[in-house]
Amino acid sequence: MSNVNLRPIQHSAVNYGRFGLVRYALAVVMAGVLFVASTGGFLYANLITQFANRVVNIDAYSIDGQTKATPDSFDGRAVNILVVGTDSRSGASGELGAGDEDEVPGLRNDSTMVIHVSADRSRVQIVSIPRDTLVDIPACKHRDGTISEPTSDDMFNNAMVYGANGGDAPEDVGPGIACVKSTVEKLSDMTIDAFMVVDFAGFVRMIDALGGVWFNIPERIDDDSAQLYIDAGCWKLSGTHALAYMRSRKAQGDGSDISRIGRQQQLISAMLRELQAKDYVTDSGALLTFLQAAIQAVNVSPNLGDASADASLLINVLQKVDRSNIQFVTMPVAEPSWDPNRRIPSEPMARNVWNALKNDQALPVGTTYTDGNGAQLVVPDPTVATAPPAPTPSTTPSATPSATAGPSDDSNANPADNTEQSASVENNAANEAAAQQNAATCPPKDK
Repeated sequence: MSNVNLRPIQHSAVNYGRFGLVRYALAVVMAGVLFVASTGGFLYANLITQFANRVVNIDAYSIDGQTKATPDSFDGRAVNILVVGTDSRSGASGELGAGDEDEVPGLRNDSTMVIHVSADRSRVQIVSIPRDTLVDIPACKHRDGTISEPTSDDMFNNAMVYGANGGDAPEDVGPGIACVKSTVEKLSDMTIDAFMVVDFAGFVRMIDALGGVWFNIPERIDDDSAQLYIDAGCWKLSGTHALAYMRSRKAQGDGSDISRIGRQQQLISAMLRELQAKDYVTDSGALLTFLQAAIQAVNVSPNLGDASADASLLINVLQKVDRSNIQFVTMPVAEPSWDPNRRIPSEPMARNVWNALKNDQALPVGTTYTDGNGAQLVVPDPTVATAPPAPTPSTTPSATPSATAGPSDDSNANPADNTEQSASVENNAANEAAAQQNAATCPPKDK
């Protein structure tokens, strides 16, 4: 079978299920945020009013000594942005085939990423926190002024439930995200400067407004749960088909949620390439359509809805960032002995990753990540000679994650070592070459 399949995709009606939908919405908004940051600001001013209508202020939910205020300016310093995707079925989100609010009540932080933008705007690191990770959730204030009890070894995706006090109305987003923010700050020992909350009801429109996403499916998928049946090859996925790929789990890889996060990171990289390939300078109408769809899908902190505060970050940052310096990481986790269905932070690797972001450093040596080109890589030790490149790179990235990442400058090197987390860096060159070849052939030249 040819590597490029242009026939209509084989796909039945999609059962959105509980988890895949919000994860894809998160991926879409992540790509949208990065794209806004990488383009000129000629349309930005026209969207300010729309952004202002999506602002959520969480000042009322601050608990003394616990919640850190979000700053008004990002100038001259590193920035940490919390991006949360919820599984709320309230309103239009209950009409997508994933169950309504009676069947799936409440509001959970089903997908969570922390985006770290370096102070010099040369590096973007995105850390995904698995939803089943056991964490300490601090006391959180509700809409009615009552306060929840702090909990230990609780599922991370319960943080929004506790903040929202079990509610899922639009007014519950504020206390919910405030609780998630406090939980992430406690877990990471970092300050979260801004946040975005994804409303996944409009995400299919967002992908369709983009015109779909070209993506290389590595092997045939027959997934009854996601209702996805698709051959291997290069496909232009609509929002509906991309959603099905994002929620597909058991029919791919080892069937785990961790491996699914890795595939989602690959798709986000493809979305970035799709966005960058479009000439929105000459087709400003297409850009406006896409951004309007993206804005309708998110709520933001006040400093992301104020052009005077964040224009410098959102307009200029990624003009300085090479795609090889956009790095997607999953927080290192391990299976606890008492529950195979849960995860706990894998130490010291998880702490090493958070400390790198906190100190605005490169990722620790040995950390596995996916870059903006879609290459699965491992941060090499800058003090060790790089292994010679493989003589003939394969067309598919090695199954062993690896890569050439992070500054080799000793002054910027992170002394922490996460080598225990992954096998080696020996496949970095082959994986980079494979990613470049994939990008060169998908989409096909005539498309």
